[in-house]
Amino acid sequence: MKLFTNSYIDHYGFVNTFKDQNYIISYLHPKNPYRSLIICYEVGLGKTYASACLAHIYLTEGYKVLYLSNSLNSINNFKVEYNKVILDSRFKSLEKNINLMTFTKFYRLKEIGNYGLVILDEAHNLRENAIRYKIVKDKLDLMINSKLLIISATPMIDSVDELDSILNLASEKTKIIFSSNKMDTNLKINYIGESIIENNDTEKLFLSKMKGLQLEDYRKALKSDNDTVYTNTRQASISYNNNFNPKISLDEQSSKVDKLIETLEDGKLTLIFCFYVARGINFVAKALENIGYSKWNALSSTKNYAIIDGKTTAKESEEILNTFNSIANTNGKHIQVLIGSSVLSESVTLYRVRKLHILSPFWNYGQIEQSIGRAIRIGSHDGLIDKTIDIYLHASYSDFKDGKYIGKDIDMWNIANEKKIKINKRLDQEKEANDLIKSEWEDKFDVPIPDGKLIIKYNEWIWDLSKCFDHNKFKISWCKIYLDNAIGYNTKEKLKIIGNPPSYIKINKPLEDGYTIWRSCIDNKLRISYIDKSVNKFTKRGRLLTNVNAEKVSKELFCKSSISDIIDTLKKNNRYFDKQIEYDLQ
Repeated sequence: MKLFTNSYIDHYGFVNTFKDQNYIISYLHPKNPYRSLIICYEVGLGKTYASACLAHIYLTEGYKVLYLSNSLNSINNFKVEYNKVILDSRFKSLEKNINLMTFTKFYRLKEIGNYGLVILDEAHNLRENAIRYKIVKDKLDLMINSKLLIISATPMIDSVDELDSILNLASEKTKIIFSSNKMDTNLKINYIGESIIENNDTEKLFLSKMKGLQLEDYRKALKSDNDTVYTNTRQASISYNNNFNPKISLDEQSSKVDKLIETLEDGKLTLIFCFYVARGINFVAKALENIGYSKWNALSSTKNYAIIDGKTTAKESEEILNTFNSIANTNGKHIQVLIGSSVLSESVTLYRVRKLHILSPFWNYGQIEQSIGRAIRIGSHDGLIDKTIDIYLHASYSDFKDGKYIGKDIDMWNIANEKKIKINKRLDQEKEANDLIKSEWEDKFDVPIPDGKLIIKYNEWIWDLSKCFDHNKFKISWCKIYLDNAIGYNTKEKLKIIGNPPSYIKINKPLEDGYTIWRSCIDNKLRISYIDKSVNKFTKRGRLLTNVNAEKVSKELFCKSSISDIIDTLKKNNRYFDKQIEYDLQ
């Protein structure tokens, strides 16, 4: 399977993008021929930023962009990432040509519109509604002039067949690629607990034995549950009931929350995920208040917790996340504990988390990976001396018999792990082909030969400035300058970028309000220009210095009437450039 079928395919990227991000930018670049691509990078590796970079390229080429996702969190996150891409305020106005909407809104839309690029983020969520999936796919099939980027960190959650539903979103046979980047090796990830998941030595379970009121309620729920997902039993595994009672020992109300509280440490940010609100999130909040925590508000000065769930408004979520992620909160000064439901598990980035708790297990690992991925991302622990995160996968149990822990939580973890093994086997097959794809991509990289004139080399970079100016075989015309047309080639990373050259490349153009002498980088001869709003003597194109009336120019400059004196005078006034293009590394 080949990623690039055109042997002269161009490689594109940005100065601060990684190889895995550059695959996206290159493959679907408007100047390249391919129409669709599926990205299945792991959480935290910059998929959204890469898609924002690609969107920006389309916008600068004059196209409109449609961004679709399942949640408002994702949409807000894309806005944040796009603003990181825009380094030049002149491009800010292009943002109005990005149409952001949820899958549901797009599903209900009557007029589709014309777009150069369509981005489907978190595409796996489309499977949740079969009718919505079909209508969205039908609409995408009609957009024959749009390129399609499909993104999912978890293309398969419960079954290997789920990958096909994502592949089918593209009307043509498309490519699917996986990430090669690994997480920051300086980040140490510790799973706390015991290795009891079958055929899994990596993830450990943080066990707690139910007793008292909780155990009694759990056994009743287990007997009475008549649904296949054991809703009541799973909730009983978290806590005795909805209401925390400070008069009853915590370990009899919730073995999980009791052990969770034991792990809390001052100065270490803690993140807690729980699927259930009443018997999970709210119960944890009351237990925290019982030991001195307060619910966060902007004026609070005590140890605080905060909650983001389905009832939290977008504005409240933004305030909580900004406070939690702020440098001032590195040691939990404002919010030490953040508690979230499933709404927090996608398209949110959390920084400097030191302890992460999954209070309620899921029937699959996709949800777990998404939740953990909120806190483990590229650069998520930068600035910390101790880059360690402890992960607690909670599982309560009722009995221990014949060397085995017994509990519905443990059953769920084992079922999820069985699915994970099958899914990983399919992923390994896809990744083998993916390695060949990327090897081929990296082998095809053509760069221009530096000439010391308009194609210059510095370290691993070659910059082609030939399209930045109008020029002939003698000189550059300074009438118009198109720095956006500069092309940079990173020979080490095999990366091509188009846009303004870096700050260390200094372009010396004729100055306004007087004479400027400059040496042409093309024929290496000195020329003189005179730029004035009202007087047209020598234009920005310049005239050979040897062909000017030295006596006339010297009178205007109040110097002796010789070429050398004219040069010396303009040098003193910083209006002489021996190089049109030079390096300024200071």
